[in-house]
Amino acid sequence: MQTPDGIKIIPTVYQEVLALLKSDVLAAVEHLIAAERRLKMIYDDGTASMTYLRAQISVSGLTTAGIEGYLSHNKDAVIRFGLRFLGDQDATSDEQEYAEGEEQDPPGESEILGLSNGMGIKIAIYHNFLANRTPAEFIAFLKNRRIPKAAKFARDLVRVYGESQMLG
Repeated sequence: MQTPDGIKIIPTVYQEVLALLKSDVLAAVEHLIAAERRLKMIYDDGTASMTYLRAQISVSGLTTAGIEGYLSHNKDAVIRFGLRFLGDQDATSDEQEYAEGEEQDPPGESEILGLSNGMGIKIAIYHNFLANRTPAEFIAFLKNRRIPKAAKFARDLVRVYGESQMLG
């Protein structure tokens, strides 16, 4: 099955996503990133988190086994990219499109509690797109995932990816 923008949908099974979330290879990546960023891991295997992860995986072009293998074979590169991504204010800015008059937190007042389990999956998916796929495929993926300002976000990630490659 494909989306109208040509993205192949790969069905994902809840139990496989849960197994990936509990895998040693994902834990190794996420724990190193969290420790370097001095953030704690927040574990949430709830319906909302799992639905989001399943949807993201299903349009990534990778299976859960593919993501696990990708993390295993590209661990250091994914960690470098993840650290660079999470440390980049432009790439991680929370530019929301608020309606005029809608309340938002004053700058500097929002609190980062930690990193949720599964963030390593998202980082691996982004890394795979940047390393192995076309820019058009990446933009289509970001738009499918309803990332605000997808083209700008993609440019920021291309820059971050390039910087992380220079560190390796």
